[in-house]
Amino acid sequence: MRTRSQTWPVTTRTASLLAIAWFALSGAPGVAQSGPDVGLSVVVTIQPWASLAGAVGGERVEVVTLLPPGASPHSFDPSPSAAVALARADAIIMNGGLDDWLLRLLDATASDARKVILLDTVDLDLLSDGAPHDQTSSHGADHEDDHDHSGVNSHVWLDPVAAAQAVHAVAEAFSVLDPAHQAEYVANATHVEARLLDLDEELRSVLGPFAGAGIVQFHDAWSHFARRYDLVIIATLEPFPGREPSAAYLASTIDTIRAAGVNVIFSEGQLSDRSARVVAESAGVGLVVLDPLGGAPGPTDYFELLLWNAARIADALKSD
Repeated sequence: MRTRSQTWPVTTRTASLLAIAWFALSGAPGVAQSGPDVGLSVVVTIQPWASLAGAVGGERVEVVTLLPPGASPHSFDPSPSAAVALARADAIIMNGGLDDWLLRLLDATASDARKVILLDTVDLDLLSDGAPHDQTSSHGADHEDDHDHSGVNSHVWLDPVAAAQAVHAVAEAFSVLDPAHQAEYVANATHVEARLLDLDEELRSVLGPFAGAGIVQFHDAWSHFARRYDLVIIATLEPFPGREPSAAYLASTIDTIRAAGVNVIFSEGQLSDRSARVVAESAGVGLVVLDPLGGAPGPTDYFELLLWNAARIADALKSD
């Protein structure tokens, strides 16, 4: 697998997508193109899916991750360099929901790349098996348009069982673009699926002793993960990711934490932890950083990332 991570600046979403599109289509100099030995050029919005797409494509694909480590899809603003990569891609793999803003840029660039929205490929029954593991009302709810895609929380990659289904859609896209190597892509996807189901069992082993335990997430990223591994989300610190909640909301959250007897809360590496630090100090609880996307501070490999997060949650609950 050839991977290429470019660091594009994260500014504001008010930048003109049309200006970016013009820059891309005008053939900006100094941007490397895929060499002749690379079969497919693939742009993936977030690192977890890039890791899995690279495993499916193997040496026949070059994977470019759109969001650099530490960036959040909730606040990312694509730069001209990002638009160039998109304009030259054979395939563009999106999560859906939290990165739907990219669709406007693709429309502006008139990209003819094959688009794969993985949220649309997941059987929603995989994500709603049993009663929802969320005791919150405003806490943990989807409040933004970028969380409302087909009526489901967008963070499906944090459920490896859902990811095991999605990798076959990646293989199908690669096969359409490169039919001569279809058998290889399908075999790779089958292998990745088996590894993901093994990962699911390993995560159950790590988190099984804490079934039914309550956790406080930073933003609504962990609902599918919590449901899969029998954890209960009792509060969400930032209902609008990247936007500090009101003082009244924080006060209500602190009361919820105290009433539940939770001794630790979680922040995330991609978003400011100011509100989490305020809540932790006021409630007298510990603060642990999770990483739903990889690279800030967790590993970038998908399998290592989920195990890293599970270990941090387990360690926090042991001391709870």
